Amino acid sequence: MRLTLEGFPDILNATRSDVTHAVLQMWRPNGPTFMIIEDDDGNYAQAAGTDQRYVIESRSVFGEGFQHFRVCQPIAGPDGPDVVYHRQKCSRHPPRRCPLTVRRSEVCDIDTVDFALAAFLATGERVASLQWRDVTQESLEEESRRRGDDEITPIRPGPK
Repeated sequence: MRLTLEGFPDILNATRSDVTHAVLQMWRPNGPTFMIIEDDDGNYAQAAGTDQRYVIESRSVFGEGFQHFRVCQPIAGPDGPDVVYHRQKCSRHPPRRCPLTVRRSEVCDIDTVDFALAAFLATGERVASLQWRDVTQESLEEESRRRGDDEITPIRPGPK
C-alpha cells in the first residue's frame, strides 16, 4: 500500500511504523493536514484535519464505480454541520484553513485516525468496529461540481 502524507514523498509498501509516524506528523501544530493509504486497485482510507479535529474517509472501488464512507461517532445533541480545516496550500484560503464541511458526529480525534488508517493498512478494508456513514452521493455531487458536470449518475455493478 502507498502512504501519501501532505508535503512528504509518498511511501510505497508502507508499514505500521510509517503510519504511526504520519499520524504523529499530522498531530503537530503546523504539521501536514492530510494522509492517504491506497492500494493498487484505488481503494483507500484517508484522514484530514488540524487542531485535534479530523475527518476519516474510505473509498471502495468496483470497476468504474465506488462507494465512499465517513467515520461517524455518537454525540450528544443535534448532529448539525461542522467544519474541519486542512491543506497547507490552497488557492482560495490561508494555510491550514481550507474548510471541509462535515457533520458534528464525523469529527474524530487523532487516536481514531491512527486506529482506522492502521487497520486499513493491515486489512485493506474499513475497520468494522467503527461506524461508517455512506456518503457516496455527497462525493458524487462534489466531484460533479468540481468538474462542472450538470448530471450526476451513480455507477453500480451491472447484471450478470
